[in-house]
Amino acid sequence: MTATTTETTAVTSTRMADGLLVRLSGELGLEQLTEMRSTLLSPLPAECRDVVVDAGDVTDVDFDALAVVFAAWAWAEEQGARFLLSRTSAEFDAVLVDNGVAEDLPRLSELPSAPGAAVIPLQRVAVG
Repeated sequence: MTATTTETTAVTSTRMADGLLVRLSGELGLEQLTEMRSTLLSPLPAECRDVVVDAGDVTDVDFDALAVVFAAWAWAEEQGARFLLSRTSAEFDAVLVDNGVAEDLPRLSELPSAPGAAVIPLQRVAVG
């Protein structure tokens, strides 16, 4: 598997063979908009199927930064990829609630679980 990690103060991204993982942390405000746009709104490789955003370490997010996250969702889908939130902090969730969009962004936790593995019986031992 190929992975490339790019890290800044508030935005860390890892491009993998079939997806992009973006970790947002700290305060997301006007100072972080350029790096958020650069990471979340750049063209995706043709083989990219998933854009996963981890916002579990976000301490504050302003409206413009939230708008970039929503734009990234639309951008990913326009390019044929899924967009999913993996983790969100209480602060990030509070901003979603305050803006009336708490249920809008798709979440990794809402994906159906993989079906259980097939049960393969143990090989019988010949008695004799």
